[in-house]
Formats: sequence, structure tokens, C-alpha cells
Amino acid sequence: MIQRRVFALSSSTLRRKVSTHSRIVFLALLVAASGIFLTVDARPQGQVQPRTANQATKKKHRLRVTKGYITTISLKADKAKMPDIAADLGKRLGAQVILGPSLRKKKITVEFYDLPLEPALQLLAPKAYVDYEVRAHGQPTVMGIFLMDQDDPDPVRNAVVQGSSEAMLIEGNTEDTGESSETNSEDYPLQVDAEDNRLTIKSKKQLLVVVLMTIAEALGVPSEIKDDTRETVDAEIQDTPFEDAILRLSPNIRLFVRADLNRSQRTPLRIKLVPSAKVADSAANQ
Repeated sequence: MIQRRVFALSSSTLRRKVSTHSRIVFLALLVAASGIFLTVDARPQGQVQPRTANQATKKKHRLRVTKGYITTISLKADKAKMPDIAADLGKRLGAQVILGPSLRKKKITVEFYDLPLEPALQLLAPKAYVDYEVRAHGQPTVMGIFLMDQDDPDPVRNAVVQGSSEAMLIEGNTEDTGESSETNSEDYPLQVDAEDNRLTIKSKKQLLVVVLMTIAEALGVPSEIKDDTRETVDAEIQDTPFEDAILRLSPNIRLFVRADLNRSQRTPLRIKLVPSAKVADSAANQ
């Protein structure tokens, strides 16, 4: 009899424990489900998320530079700061971009696509200049860009294009007595005349170095000689734009010029003679 009561009590207790355990499991599941629901919707309605670092520093302009036979520029700017555009443009072109004092605080709004470099620059500033390095049979290299306001002074010649050395040519006979020469000037082995950035060159087997130094003096620009070549020039060039005339003389010439985009003028800045490719390769292999 005692054994049956014990068994009955044990069975009843077991049922209560199972029932209690089931309720606990159900409540745990309910709480868990509610927790997930609350986690998803915990943010109050209408609350604005704080701006991320990328959103806070979003650029005011988009720039694309395409290099090829012709360099083209695409730009979309909405009240963008000119120094930001200048820095981006200089980085993509691999050149210095210098702003005039008035433009350093200016913001612009502009939009254009796939314009050649020079027309694109004219949309960015009232006055624009480009310094190039040009050579025979090659594309010009942009060395520097100047963007100026109307009242800003023109940039100085050596703002970007600078040389490490200069050569000086001294002409004339140091023992000249002042007597007139019987030799007609037409018979001189080297004649160089410069007028309005056009050159006339007559050279009869003269050293290239001497010819370039004479041209530099006639144009009023520095000459930089990096090669002691014995190359000679035998040519006659009549009233030709200085770029074409100089680059005809040798493929080892580098000519630096400034393009004034507003006046459609190109002026010389410096003439440089570099070692020929054969000489450079020979020196590298030694």
C-alpha cells in the first residue's frame, strides 16, 4: 500500500514538472522571438542616421582625363572649390597646376564632356596658359598649367620650366679693329634672324651646338646643352614659325614653349639639347 502511494506521488510530481518545463520552454521561445522583433525595430521611427565619413567628405566635382593622341577632359562641378579641381587635374595630368590669387577662393559650377585640353581650360578661368615640352615626332608633354583671373598678372617665364645649366655664346672677333669687313654678310656660314616668333636660319655645316645657342640668343631665351655632339647643320629655313624651324634641326632637341590660350599665341621659354638615344644607351651599358 505504501508503495502505491509513493508511485502515485512520483507520477503526479513528474506530470507537474513536465508541464512546468513546457511552460518555461514556451516562454523562453516567446521572449526570444520578441527579442528578435525588438532588435529589428528598436530604432525609433523617423530617426536620422548620422552621416558617415565618406558622406561627410563627398567631393563636389567629378573629373575624367583621357590621354591619347589628344588629351580630353570631362568635368562636372557643383560649387566646387577651384583648389580642389586644380589639385585633381594636376595629379591626373602629372603636371603643376597653378592658380592666380583671385581664383584660390573661388567656387565654380560647370559641366562638359570630352573636350580637348585647351578649350576645357578656357572654361575654368578667364585666362589660361599651358607650358609644354615639345620634340620632333612626338606628342607635346604638359609641364604646367596656369589658371588666372582677368586682373591677375601673367606668370613669369621660369615658374615651371627651369634649367640646371645655361650656355652662353659670345660672337665676334675679339681682335676686331672696327674696320668694315669686305666679306658680304650673305657669305657667312651661319645666319639666324628672328621676327615675330618666326625664324630664318641659314647654316653651312655648322655645329648644332653653335646653331642652337645662336637661335636662343636671337629669341632671347636660355639654352641648355646636355650633349657635346659634333653633329652639324646644313640647312636653309625661311620665315618659319620658331617651333617648326628649331625642331627640324635634330631629333635630340627639346623645346619648351608657353601657349597663351586667350591670345592664341605661343612663345619660346627654353631650348635644350639632350644626348642622342644611341649615346644614352651606350652610356647605360658601360
